[in-house]
Amino acid sequence: MGKKDVTLIKNDLNTSNEIVVFEGFFDYLTFKNLESAESSISDCLILNSTAMLFKVDKELRAYYKTSLFLDNDDNGITIKQVIRKNYKNVEDCSLLYKDFKDLNEWFCATK
Repeated sequence: MGKKDVTLIKNDLNTSNEIVVFEGFFDYLTFKNLESAESSISDCLILNSTAMLFKVDKELRAYYKTSLFLDNDDNGITIKQVIRKNYKNVEDCSLLYKDFKDLNEWFCATK
């Protein structure tokens, strides 16, 4: 297995210059399961580890809006604060699953 790295999934329909950021791949898959095909316009970034944030600084600065689906643990909260401080127009979507560790855990518990 190779080294951990980020995964950036570009969407040709992304005319609004938005990106959705996930900490892990399971949260991304959960999001895709919840998202309707008609609303699928954003690019998606999977960090695969919050330590990888430094690798995407330039890419994140290019987006008009950033939506965060990060974990509700200490690490995720810290990264949310860093992103909100350093980038424009950031939305923290973790309120949707505030009583759970992450989006995937919330989804599994509600099904």
